[in-house]
Amino acid sequence: MNTSNNAADGSGFTTSAPEIVPVVAHYKIEPNEFLPMPGQGQTCPYSGLRRGALYSLWRDGEIETVSVRRKGKSKGRRLIVASTLRAYLSRLRQEQNPQPTGGAA
Repeated sequence: MNTSNNAADGSGFTTSAPEIVPVVAHYKIEPNEFLPMPGQGQTCPYSGLRRGALYSLWRDGEIETVSVRRKGKSKGRRLIVASTLRAYLSRLRQEQNPQPTGGAA
């Protein structure tokens, strides 16, 4: 068993306990690229929209989705392309809250 000097004051205290090494993440955490379609009666945690509203947006071409399923299977998991949902919500925000043009009134 290896021993190590863990004392910061140089007292020579040794222990056989494992040393704790901090883990530092050297990568950028990207926002989710895909969001799971909520189950029946549930809402999307990102937008707060219900499943039916999200399916309507998809049918109307406002957002994109992908279906993940095995070849030849009828059931799978539908995922929302997060960037299209963010773009839709941003577009709504701009339409509903127009910014002043900067002209003097």
